[in-house]
Amino acid sequence: MYTLKALEKDGALPLLHNVNDIDEWHEKKSTIRQNWLDCIGGLPPLVTSSMKINFWENNTDYYLINICYSTVYEDWVPANLLVPKGLIEENLATESDVLQLLSSRSGEQFRAVIALHPTSEIGKEDISTVAGRENRQYGLELVKRGFVVLAPDTITAGERVLQNEQPFQTAAFYKSHPEWSAVAKMIVDHRQGISLLEELNIVDNSKIGAIGHSLGGYNSFFLAGLDSRVKAVVCSCGFSLIAQDSEKHRWGRREWFSHIPKISDYINEGIVPFEFTEIAALVAPTPFFLWMGQNDRIFPQWEPAAKGVAELNSLYEWMEKGERFTSLIGNAGHDFPPEIRQISYAFLEKWLS
Repeated sequence: MYTLKALEKDGALPLLHNVNDIDEWHEKKSTIRQNWLDCIGGLPPLVTSSMKINFWENNTDYYLINICYSTVYEDWVPANLLVPKGLIEENLATESDVLQLLSSRSGEQFRAVIALHPTSEIGKEDISTVAGRENRQYGLELVKRGFVVLAPDTITAGERVLQNEQPFQTAAFYKSHPEWSAVAKMIVDHRQGISLLEELNIVDNSKIGAIGHSLGGYNSFFLAGLDSRVKAVVCSCGFSLIAQDSEKHRWGRREWFSHIPKISDYINEGIVPFEFTEIAALVAPTPFFLWMGQNDRIFPQWEPAAKGVAELNSLYEWMEKGERFTSLIGNAGHDFPPEIRQISYAFLEKWLS
């Protein structure tokens, strides 16, 4: 816990402050984790994984299967499941064909990623279809590199925009879950996505990663920090600190997408429950690729964030896992440029090999 004034003046304490050995780090990590869970409202137990198939498309080198999968509180998550061709080199004509493809035990198993979309009204379509924007089609690019890709919609986006509502309006969510948070909801929905991937015989369960840009970027490392089944994570333009952020309630209560309302309660009292360097540190020692731009107008405070990146690097080095952490800072804007995507894909291929 920090006072807001102290955080603005001095920043967060070093991750290894008062940590002398790995046992003390695990104790500190446990405290950070519990503080994070308390702030976001906790995570309910996962439910039994189940899936509904809505429709599918046969493309030149991959299949796109539109599905819904089960999540907590009797909710369903719409998603696109992209599968490389290689097991069944023919058109899928019936739902039985699709199920046979996903349950095949005779062919190769693929590495997989859960691909999380940025703040886009079309949600998963932005990253997993040709309708997506330039530099956002990372789900589509990864299936063409041989990954099974699960691209879900977050709440309030894509197929989850409620009737008569605008995208990224969370008021209805908080009316139903006043003590919870949108961040916790997204994390648990994505954890359920990992469970779904584990159920597919075509997926190698030891080779599941996460990737995302912006909203999807921080959702990726939020997920990896709380779910050890994620074996490698890529975050593009999703790491930003509370310190020196002029938008004080960016992560708290807002008129549109309110991430963690409890943060606003703390800030109104002049205190801050954590810094995001600590939340990102929950990922360690899982392989972690982090990219940020110096001309990012969404997260413009790149200099304090760069100090946070240096802290993460020091942590990985101290754990003798320095090769598992890669960070890049360039003069781009809030973007995921082609050359950075290629490096990130190679990172996933290395650590999910």
